[in-house]
Amino acid sequence: RPPPPPLATPAAGVAATAPAAPTARPRPAAARFFGVVLDPHTYGALFYMLLSLVTGVFFFTWVVTGLSLSVSLLILIIGIPVLLLFLGSVRVLSLVEGRIIEALLGVRMPRRPMYTDRSQGWLARIGAMFTDVRTWLTMLYFVLMLPLGVVYFTVATTLLSTSLALVFAPLADVALDQPVGIWINDVNLGGGLWVWPLSVAVGLVLLLATLHLARAIGRLHGAIAKHLLVRL
Repeated sequence: RPPPPPLATPAAGVAATAPAAPTARPRPAAARFFGVVLDPHTYGALFYMLLSLVTGVFFFTWVVTGLSLSVSLLILIIGIPVLLLFLGSVRVLSLVEGRIIEALLGVRMPRRPMYTDRSQGWLARIGAMFTDVRTWLTMLYFVLMLPLGVVYFTVATTLLSTSLALVFAPLADVALDQPVGIWINDVNLGGGLWVWPLSVAVGLVLLLATLHLARAIGRLHGAIAKHLLVRL
């Protein structure tokens, strides 16, 4: 019986290539627009915007009060331990803020700074605390949190209240006898049942736009916090 024919081998100079992996198809624009409703970080960012007014006032007050008190006491011997305690508290607060940002915004934040290394002497760790640029950038972040918190809270409450008021305006018309219409200078330019679906549609679009804006602000603030709080 004749021997079997030899197996075909790739020609010289021709490399065998693996099949290309399928590329992910881009999501449709409608899916991207409505998909923000299913993103948990959207609601986390919205909650963070509402919470930032409280945290901003607290952080600003803590830094301004603690820094001014520590500097004013440096002329006394008690000023040095007070300053060290203040800097340590700033670091603890930055870790707390980092955990909040991680949970609500989904951005990984700082862990342990280098001056908590137990292998170093306490003088070396104190010196590292003063020379670490993140110590001072953290205080800058806490000071900036007051104006940012005011802006975040104002934007969130204004857009949420407006969009929800438009969505539930027909219900208020039925239950509370508050007529739905297009009001300009206390003059109702248009009213009736035809305004109800228009009000609900505009409110839903504004609500979705608010969620997109909250997600964008959450990503932007996460980048700012990571730059100022995380030691690179």
